[in-house]
Amino acid sequence: MRKLIIISLAFISACASKPRQPASEPLVLTPPPAGALTLDQALSQGQEATVEYLQSQVKAEPYKNLHSKDPAVDLPTSLRAERSKADNSDKKHQSVFLRKFRGWSAPKRLGHGEQLVADFNCDKALESQAMGYMLELDFPEQGARDVSKQLHEKVLGCDNISKIESVFRLSVFAIQQNECPRAMEYLDKYPAPAERGMRDRQAYLKSFCSAAVKIENANPLGGYGILLGSYQANPAAQWYLGVSSGDEEWDRLLASLLKLTAEERASTVQYIAGKMNLEKFRSLPLPFQTSVLVLMSANGADLSVFQALHKYLSDHPEAISEPVANLLFPIRYWKEIVENSKSADPILVKALIRQESAFNRTARSRARASGLMQLIYPTAKHFGVKKPLQLLIPETNIHAGSEFLAQLISEFGSVELALAAYNAGPGMVRQWQKRYPTENIDLFVEMIPYTETREYVRLVKRNYKIYQSILVKPQVLGSNP
Repeated sequence: MRKLIIISLAFISACASKPRQPASEPLVLTPPPAGALTLDQALSQGQEATVEYLQSQVKAEPYKNLHSKDPAVDLPTSLRAERSKADNSDKKHQSVFLRKFRGWSAPKRLGHGEQLVADFNCDKALESQAMGYMLELDFPEQGARDVSKQLHEKVLGCDNISKIESVFRLSVFAIQQNECPRAMEYLDKYPAPAERGMRDRQAYLKSFCSAAVKIENANPLGGYGILLGSYQANPAAQWYLGVSSGDEEWDRLLASLLKLTAEERASTVQYIAGKMNLEKFRSLPLPFQTSVLVLMSANGADLSVFQALHKYLSDHPEAISEPVANLLFPIRYWKEIVENSKSADPILVKALIRQESAFNRTARSRARASGLMQLIYPTAKHFGVKKPLQLLIPETNIHAGSEFLAQLISEFGSVELALAAYNAGPGMVRQWQKRYPTENIDLFVEMIPYTETREYVRLVKRNYKIYQSILVKPQVLGSNP
């Protein structure tokens, strides 16, 4: 369970993040050449045979200092992840308003909101949008609801600010008030940007008002796309392993990962994978990507695999195949999960672990959460954990985490509310229950003001739906590598 920073009310994520553009050219799917090892074969035959195959193909030399204190020391700048650019100025300015308004009393917020409505101009759009968000602290008070809505509607008339989050808030408020025509008007008049996640969310909100809504060209493995249907594997998408990237340095990286895999140095592979420039990696030939992804997966570098593949498949949904889904949703620790999840659905525990730690049993967060289910010790000690270091033992961590999850489900009476509490804390969810109606739990999730928590609930539900099609409970199908 991660501790959220208060100011990450993150209503502003849409205006603060750089929109992700769809792929400019469609992917050309080609069948594997004679003698090539397909991804399906590589995953079926096991690590040793796959390593032998790649060793017979790779000609490049690995980097020299793989055994040094910093195994990635020889990686050139062109292979390394780029430092994030300066924060969006709108995000900075709006964060200042959010911090200020949060410290005000409810009457002071309402009075200032009313003044912003009366004196509105687009130079005050950021401040007005921030106040629209912060007035939700005072819901369900009718005055706060009315002024929040008015401020978001004022923002829609401005071109100097991202309007999409205001559109989404207004749409959700309208749906909650059984005003679907009004919600559809917002969603149709102000279409979401090209970023597929935004388009998928817009279509998902429309689905509350019309069962006939379909998401065109949705990301089938994204949270919203899968909530409206099931992902369809493309039989023509036959991924196969290749060793040529067209760039000498990337070829050397593959040779290095192969050498480390043969030496059973999984932690070093995970470290180097975390240093890779995934944007550039996704532009390399798909067979080369496939080889690197197989080696990363074999060494438990699942987070890097997820980050590389989800973005690639979002741009190229036609490339989804069953073996690719197996890379994205690996069956790690299933035996341990089944044996130590006595009070909770093991498939739900599996889905949560994928989102919390990406199956990294030694994962630690800045909030001192540890292990597969990212528990903090003050919580875990109530479920039999004697010492903080025990959280790094998968069986102990899974037992404590599954018991905590079961307790939250019992307390809140809903899996969605329990997941929100696991991420943001039970106290925060109780506050949200006071502000927003919970009769329609799916709509409640869309009203969660923390972007991280809203997406967390949605993505764990996505993971659960996919793992339901992969796993059979309570039969044990596998364990960690």
